[in-house]
Amino acid sequence: MSQWDTLGAIRRILLTALAAVLVAICSKPAMAQELDSPVSPSKMPRPDYDYDGVNIGSFKLKAEVDVRVDYNSNIFLTSANEETDFRLHIDPSLVLIKEIGSGAITAEAHMGLRRHLNVTRENSTTYGASLNYRVSGVKSENFDATIGVSRNIERRADPETRAGPTDLPRKINAFLAEAIYSRASGRIRVTAGIGTEKYNQLAAADDDRDMTVYRASVAVGYKLASTLDIFSQIYVNRRDFRLARDFGGVDRDQNTYGIIFGVQRDIGGRLHGKMGIGIFQTEPAQVTILPPQTGLRLDGEITWIPRDRTAFNFRISRGDVATVRSGASTRVDTVARFIIDQEIRHNLLCQLSVAYVSLRYLGESRGNLTNKGSTLRLEYLLDRRTSLFTSAEYEQRSARDPIDKYKEMTFTLGITRRF
Repeated sequence: MSQWDTLGAIRRILLTALAAVLVAICSKPAMAQELDSPVSPSKMPRPDYDYDGVNIGSFKLKAEVDVRVDYNSNIFLTSANEETDFRLHIDPSLVLIKEIGSGAITAEAHMGLRRHLNVTRENSTTYGASLNYRVSGVKSENFDATIGVSRNIERRADPETRAGPTDLPRKINAFLAEAIYSRASGRIRVTAGIGTEKYNQLAAADDDRDMTVYRASVAVGYKLASTLDIFSQIYVNRRDFRLARDFGGVDRDQNTYGIIFGVQRDIGGRLHGKMGIGIFQTEPAQVTILPPQTGLRLDGEITWIPRDRTAFNFRISRGDVATVRSGASTRVDTVARFIIDQEIRHNLLCQLSVAYVSLRYLGESRGNLTNKGSTLRLEYLLDRRTSLFTSAEYEQRSARDPIDKYKEMTFTLGITRRF
């Protein structure tokens, strides 16, 4: 597709979005409200154990540190000659909140230190900070803006990784900025969002993965009844890679357009569901090598709370993801997750989750990847400031190529201390 065709497609989507915004803003006085999801047992108020931070003048300070030790059965995620190790994780975080009228400014900073007992070259340090401004409930309008920076470490499980067992952990600098505005008017609610993300892979071997993502979306919801909403959303994503060509000589820049239609329903305060179905269309810059792709877009969540201490949650999503794998025009990820939250006692919480992830590479013959995993976690609340936790995790990846396969088990014991 030519540059003029691409610009025309963008113009048509933006004009449609503008029309939707004007319809919503010009409607009669506000009365619509978003449906509230049921509260999971793990999030329910606990007056004897909830920690609300420390007041410092007009600010509220929340500080905590998470310390845990885990055993991992396959730290390099290989299909043969697995190597085990014990790891120490120390994760401090700090949150400072300043309330301003109906809004709040929140500053957050965090750090993560990972230290291995034997394979010390896997040691890593991550950190980050963010600033958020949020206003809600003013004339049925909400506004939320966030800016953040972080230093991350590429996970060994990242399907795009090029790091081998002898390579040091790959470092990534990331930047995020986004803003979301919503307004209710009559039975209509409109939500518009824009954002950008920038990723800088510090290893020279990953220079062709450096990219900036630009995204914009407009969603319009209509309240059919007090517990039933329908909605539609259009979105545009632009991926702009730093290098004009990847190491295989391909221009990876790409536009993605999509539209979603969905319904949101609440039944008796115990069952809440939201499901959106749509399509997406990719438009690569170099269509002679990477042909455009059309695919199914999914975004859904169902929460059922049969009684106050038990919650079942199911989430599913499907959409395109950036890839630099040779021969692949895009990657389509399908993620399904089922979670059970159970309050065993007022201060003893249990969570069981099962996940399924399918990674499909379009236009590439090496094969797709499938991940299956489960996690069991227990948390014991000692008091407002201290909790103990333990977890057991299992994950397995199946693939055509043995180099992509692995099995992994992790057992964790830790403590969280709030100050």
